[in-house]
Amino acid sequence: MITPGNRTRHGIFILLRRLRQPLVVLISVYAVAVAGFTLIPGVAPDGQPWRMSFLHAFYFVSFLGTTIGLGEIPYPFTDPQRLWATASIYGTVVAWLYGIGALFGILQDPLFRRILHENGVERAVRRIREPFYLICGYDDTGSRVARELAEDGARMVVIDIIPERVDTVEVDDLTFSVPALTGDASDPMSLVLAGLRNPHCAGVLALTGSDQINIKIALTAHLLNPDVQVLSAARDHAFHARMASAGADHIINPYDQFAERVATSIRAPSLQVIYNALTLQHGTAMHARPDLPKGRWLLCGSGLFTRTLRRQLERLEIETVIIDPQLTDEEIDKHNHRGDPTDPAVLREAGLEDATAIVAGTEVDVDNLAIALAARPINKALFIVARQSQQRNTQVFKASPAQLVMLNGNVVAAEVLRVIRAPQLATFLRKARDEDEAWAEALLLRMRAIFGDSVVESWSLDITPSQARAVCAALTLGETVELQQLMVRPNGSQYLVRAIPLLLQRGKERILLPDLHTPLQEGDHLLCCGQDKARATMRHNVLGVGVPKGPANKSLWMAPALPQKALSERETDDSEMGPLTQADQM
Repeated sequence: MITPGNRTRHGIFILLRRLRQPLVVLISVYAVAVAGFTLIPGVAPDGQPWRMSFLHAFYFVSFLGTTIGLGEIPYPFTDPQRLWATASIYGTVVAWLYGIGALFGILQDPLFRRILHENGVERAVRRIREPFYLICGYDDTGSRVARELAEDGARMVVIDIIPERVDTVEVDDLTFSVPALTGDASDPMSLVLAGLRNPHCAGVLALTGSDQINIKIALTAHLLNPDVQVLSAARDHAFHARMASAGADHIINPYDQFAERVATSIRAPSLQVIYNALTLQHGTAMHARPDLPKGRWLLCGSGLFTRTLRRQLERLEIETVIIDPQLTDEEIDKHNHRGDPTDPAVLREAGLEDATAIVAGTEVDVDNLAIALAARPINKALFIVARQSQQRNTQVFKASPAQLVMLNGNVVAAEVLRVIRAPQLATFLRKARDEDEAWAEALLLRMRAIFGDSVVESWSLDITPSQARAVCAALTLGETVELQQLMVRPNGSQYLVRAIPLLLQRGKERILLPDLHTPLQEGDHLLCCGQDKARATMRHNVLGVGVPKGPANKSLWMAPALPQKALSERETDDSEMGPLTQADQM
């Protein structure tokens, strides 16, 4: 079987074969020169004839070829010897120039440079001794995911077919060195070279701009390493089923995600604030709730983005009108208008003056900016949504009249990070969408009261022997461990950390906002949110770090169940961890 190592070694042999002729010429010239000096007789100072030994001849030709010029050894040469030395000088110098020129030519050869690059990446991947993620594609999405994972301390390997993107990995502000391979992510050998079969590979992120390539990446990863988690981006719904059958564990459609966020912002704006607080790296619960209107929406463009958004808006019984120059005669009706959306006259004909919102959703950033600029003077109260395709245009979109900007890379990156950081977060958000605005508002007010303007983190806790040995040890001994015991501060004050349990997953059962007195069972999966130090304390508690072991201890569990009084008391300090009352848990 051909492995990446075999392939690179085979390539080196090919390159050595290319140097065969220069080496043959150089060795032949040296051999003839050395043989000549051993055969041409000389004269010793006493007048006796002598012949140069092989060692003296090789030594003399060695510094002769480099034109160092140490003189005639061991005795002054005769005229025949000097003639041979002259010929040897020209021969060896020309041979060296030919050999060095051939060597420099090979060093610049793309194949040789690729082999050196692949060998370097292969060695770097072999040196990784902790879980890492294989990021396939380093465009706007991949670069943001890499930066966020680096901030979390997670290791990664990058592969991209464009050399310029791979070069940016070295200059990006990452906290540690990241191996980056220039190669085709759809090539199984490139994936294996980048560490797909490495036992430390924790996941494959298929984030290229092609759904076809992402499907092949998912299929390759599923077949060559069935245990690895695969997250794949897909923009076209036609590829979802194929991608799922190829082995993708999570399929992320940026258009679906953005459309769902827009629908959520209209139906339950408080839930959208919660979503942003839990998914954004610097999100807080104190942001203002979005104020997206209902009324009548104009959607500029008829691509996948606008069609997906239209379906979500129509579910909310919001009237939509598509504006696109490519519409056919059969498609034109009161909900589909043919024309150039960058033309103010076309926007007026489509009813912009009576609309409440407009979506600049074409595939060209310049056109979307032009639509936003053309629409604002016509309707000052209009809510403008713009689609952004390229990260480099961020400053321009910030200066535009657009109030909500959708960047594909940011949407996909947020979903990827959400799955990696807190796998249960997607389940919580799906169930939360079934709740009404009153439920979301109550949770948002509770988060604001507990966390204030602090950054909100989300994390998962698995009640398993490997990740919660203290809890599982207590359960094995027949003890009852309540959810509140995971949240006790370790200083003995019987106050709870600033955290909120969002979801308890037990088998097929999903419990939103579980009660603090809920008894835990082995195999439970918890999703919590709070501050970073609260996460560290809860993980400290479930592991039982520092608890003395021995016959005097009934179990390894370290946190006592708190009485109702302790749960209702409040502290006056405003440290990162504080009390959490039972009322806060309702």
